[in-house]
Amino acid sequence: MTTVFLRTIILIACVGLSSAVIGAESNVVNLWECSVNDGKTMKDVEAANSKWVKFANATVEGGNIQSYIMTPLVGLSATFKYADAYPSLSAWAILSEIDNEAIKAIEAELNEAATCSANTLHRSTPS
Repeated sequence: MTTVFLRTIILIACVGLSSAVIGAESNVVNLWECSVNDGKTMKDVEAANSKWVKFANATVEGGNIQSYIMTPLVGLSATFKYADAYPSLSAWAILSEIDNEAIKAIEAELNEAATCSANTLHRSTPS
């Protein structure tokens, strides 16, 4: 009886540890430097970005792709950033390889609303 109890405790500890490790895995964040185009507003940017997020989550199995539009509180008020968070590098890769009419239409809308001058891809780990 003691052996069964000890095995159960070890199994519970291993499951808990593996869950903590899985939860602490790194995400991938694509950070874009952008500005709103003449004649457009942040509402246009938000509308286009919302379409992209919906498409991304419907396209990548498991979804869990998030996008944040970051506007400055102080500094260059004519700029903003997109921070697109992916659960893995493979999720980012799947989306970066798509070349169909649906994504082209969404990208055209994004490009009409804003111009992005640079982007960087980051590994994001909790600390």
